[in-house]
Amino acid sequence: MWGSLTTKERLARRALLGLILTTGRDPGLKALASRLEVSESVAAKLLSALERKGFLVRDGRSNTINAAYPLSTRPTQHQVMLKDRGQRRYALCAIDALGVGPLFGVTVIANAKCPHCGRSIRVHVEENQIVAVKPEGVVVWYTLSELLTKRASKLNLARTH
Repeated sequence: MWGSLTTKERLARRALLGLILTTGRDPGLKALASRLEVSESVAAKLLSALERKGFLVRDGRSNTINAAYPLSTRPTQHQVMLKDRGQRRYALCAIDALGVGPLFGVTVIANAKCPHCGRSIRVHVEENQIVAVKPEGVVVWYTLSELLTKRASKLNLARTH
């Protein structure tokens, strides 16, 4: 997982994320090909490479994109409100939600619920900085140690989200 990307794959990932950020859903092969100015066949190969390298997850039956890190095309517990656009998007985890603003250069408000107590958490990210947090003093706890010790060759972090 997380193989290095070629220049074309990097451009395809960026285009795909931009389309998901705009629409909130799988943009489809035609829209991605159009954005990249390539054939649908080339776009399909780029998506397959991104999937193989762990940068996106597709539904096994429909082949639609469920997630392209850090965004999910289906509802999750980690909502990201694009403040300037008034649009809600979803992230795969709290860390991903916090990274959406800096990644795309937008102001976001990440909303989630504490997995332990169910309390609402709200984090306002603006210009690469956390500018407000409710409740005060909230922290993000994230560990990969259990996953890393499994040494899974085809580890898919999106399966648990």
